[in-house]
Amino acid sequence: MFTASFNEAFFLGEQMQKTLKWSSVVVNSEAVNEVAVKNELPFAIAQILVSRGIDQADEIELFLTPRLAGLSDPFLLPDMAEAVSRIWQAKDRNEHVLIFGDYDVDGVCSTALLTHMLRGLGMKVDAFIPERLGDGYGLTMHALNRALQKYPVSLIITVDCGTNSIDAVEQAREQGVDVIITDHHEPTSPHAQPLACLNPKLGVHPDLAILCGAGVAFKLVHATLKQGRNEGRKEADQVDLREGLDLVALATVADMVPLKNENRLLVYTGLKQMKRTCWMGLSSLIEIVRNEAAITSSLCGFQLGPRINAAGRMDSPMKAFDLLMTNDWVVSRKQASVLDKLNRDRRKLEKRVYDDALVQIEKFDGEERRGIVASSSSWHLGVIGIVAAKVSRHYNRPTILLVEDADGMCKGSGRGIKGFDLLEALQVCESQLEAYGGHRMAAGLSLPASRRSSFEHDFNQACAAQLKDLDLIEELIIDAWLENENLDTLFYQKVAQLAPFGEGFKEPIFAISGARIQGIPVVMGGSHLRFKLDWQGQSLSAVTFNFALGDLPAGCLDVAFTFEENVWKGISNLQLNVQAMKPAL
Repeated sequence: MFTASFNEAFFLGEQMQKTLKWSSVVVNSEAVNEVAVKNELPFAIAQILVSRGIDQADEIELFLTPRLAGLSDPFLLPDMAEAVSRIWQAKDRNEHVLIFGDYDVDGVCSTALLTHMLRGLGMKVDAFIPERLGDGYGLTMHALNRALQKYPVSLIITVDCGTNSIDAVEQAREQGVDVIITDHHEPTSPHAQPLACLNPKLGVHPDLAILCGAGVAFKLVHATLKQGRNEGRKEADQVDLREGLDLVALATVADMVPLKNENRLLVYTGLKQMKRTCWMGLSSLIEIVRNEAAITSSLCGFQLGPRINAAGRMDSPMKAFDLLMTNDWVVSRKQASVLDKLNRDRRKLEKRVYDDALVQIEKFDGEERRGIVASSSSWHLGVIGIVAAKVSRHYNRPTILLVEDADGMCKGSGRGIKGFDLLEALQVCESQLEAYGGHRMAAGLSLPASRRSSFEHDFNQACAAQLKDLDLIEELIIDAWLENENLDTLFYQKVAQLAPFGEGFKEPIFAISGARIQGIPVVMGGSHLRFKLDWQGQSLSAVTFNFALGDLPAGCLDVAFTFEENVWKGISNLQLNVQAMKPAL
């Protein structure tokens, strides 16, 4: 759909200049004109839709105005009928049910969603979320034993985990406990064989395979209510499915699944629901972080999500679950403050680990090493995944960070880069590892500390085999070059119609040519600059983050930016969030 033309540019970010490839999206101008005229859209907005494969009238209407009526039949998921039948059986028999979750945002929101909805049917439901450090991820034997010791139930429903927990599912069966798995992670062969396994990746509908854990849990609730109403069960009319949409939206954004198809619908409607949320804890958390910002996918991804995650990283994920489940305003505000404090502590700890990691690899030679491996016995396991992501962005290299424990074992987290398959690289290093798992962009691993050097060697070779020089120069994709547009409120409203933005549907990057910086930029908060740009007679407010005042280029410039609204003290202003600049050709 597009061809790329490459230029060097100054990249604004992380207090450094980088070389970028500017790639311009190229589409059929006749098709763009047709979409623009028929839908009364600016050419640039129509170009974004066409370049992203949204060019038919019915597609455009559904994209710009998603409706809940567009939800797919929940019974399209594999084993859904068996799962729903077992849930209603548990309700009729007054069985004790346990929701078994995960410690990240997706897992916590899924756990709260399913617990709340099933309790709304009058069922006896408890929740258990394993501890990140004590239990590890998923339905392990250790976590299962702890859960059953605390809650002697007859039915376990997992959320966001369990697909590959073969041994734990078998052990539960031997103890007379039925297991329903709801999950979205990649299944192994063989995978677990529970009573029902609701994983869209095991189904035949690829559009559903991108659902996150909360999306799958939402489908289970939808199907349960649908069948209950079809059978004339009054309890099913007492639960409002829409009450869970905001948690699904938060989880979908935070878990970075593609915002396409049904995910877009769920996030679009979920953000609207969030404005009138019934969850006191979520409302209290929004009060803390929102300031005057609108409720958007960015608020979910950069403000709400990290605070919920902080509970599992720094303390217990049940603190985040308890916040979401409380019905007491006083309690919810106290609990929201606790999560906010945990997140501040997490950021301080993360900075220390990040700075330490950069010291270790400050002499990094990209010609000699294609991959980065760093380790320490003093790092905190709860934050190394975040730090690995920051390091990989800083150097644009696949990165593994390891924490060595007192028993001589290293546990770690890795992050990949565009065009690189991290899981494939770890498969090459399999002989050095005790365990590993993940996907092409993120993974976890463990190995004896004695094999650390040999692992680094093998990992670097695996990276070199996949990566070429061109892969290591970051690419900036310009969605549309603007020529005659007025960057005013009307244009911003058209841009905002494309939201929500996130993984798989990034916020569009525009570019203008021939702009000049007006006056003297102002340093704000020690970390960003505010300045004015003159372009085609328009005086445009601009902001850029983590960029030194003396490094701003001068003269006639090409400027790449996102177009956004900034609200301060009740006053709304439009601004260019500058991503990169270079001298105009």
